[in-house]
Amino acid sequence: MASMIRSAVSIVPWRLRGAIRSMPGIAQAQRWLLDRTLNGAEFEHLVDAGPAKGVRFWIRMPDDKGIWTGTYEQSFAERIAAATPKGGVAFDIGGWHGFFTGVMAAQGASKVVVFEPLPDNIERLRKLVALNPKLPIQLNEMALGEEEGETTLVIMPDTSMAKLANSDFQPDAHGQTRITVRIASIDGLVSSGALPPPQLMKLDVEGAEMMVLRGADTVLRTHKPIIFSEVHSSALLAEVRPFLEERGYKVTLIDEDPAAAARRDVFQIQAKAG
Repeated sequence: MASMIRSAVSIVPWRLRGAIRSMPGIAQAQRWLLDRTLNGAEFEHLVDAGPAKGVRFWIRMPDDKGIWTGTYEQSFAERIAAATPKGGVAFDIGGWHGFFTGVMAAQGASKVVVFEPLPDNIERLRKLVALNPKLPIQLNEMALGEEEGETTLVIMPDTSMAKLANSDFQPDAHGQTRITVRIASIDGLVSSGALPPPQLMKLDVEGAEMMVLRGADTVLRTHKPIIFSEVHSSALLAEVRPFLEERGYKVTLIDEDPAAAARRDVFQIQAKAG
């Protein structure tokens, strides 16, 4: 039964998959069925539609439902897919389980460098690389910021998320597990020749947005990569926007519902050289 349901997702048109969650009755029935059959299940899955089509992922339900259906952060993923440089270099900063890494690789980037410091997520990203040996994915098991060396990472209550200890994001998140991880700056990695400059950068770094951007100052001024970022508070947005504009970027808020974004205090932005 579970095996049939895992493969049955391909029967539903891709555009309809994301809409089901808002359909009264159908959404509840779907949740009930998935809870009964796939809750806690882990399996290999080939995404059959959407921006990550053709990429294999290791799925753990229910956390990876959006990856399983190919609809994870659907609008954001479509924008990143459209902006992916064919034959160019893309950075996925804060890789989580690798969906956006897969999107950029599937859309023709010649090299996708994914940065992730959290051990649980690193394990998932290693599986992504192993399942897709022909995709140009390079995993860097580190955090990005302004400094070079080591830093403290605070693992959040949702253990798939973490923050740099010196970040102002969720300042009350104390007493959680703390680990020491490697940290580097984009400018340092590029100037040393360890990595080529990116044409596209996606950031999801739990409140460390300004740290990552300040550590990429020369790359931003010189190479002007397209940037997609989640910004994890309105206060951070008020810092990020002028910082990028001073470096020649035009910043656009791309949330489908800005009012809902303001209530969550999490914003999605796109920044291009203006």
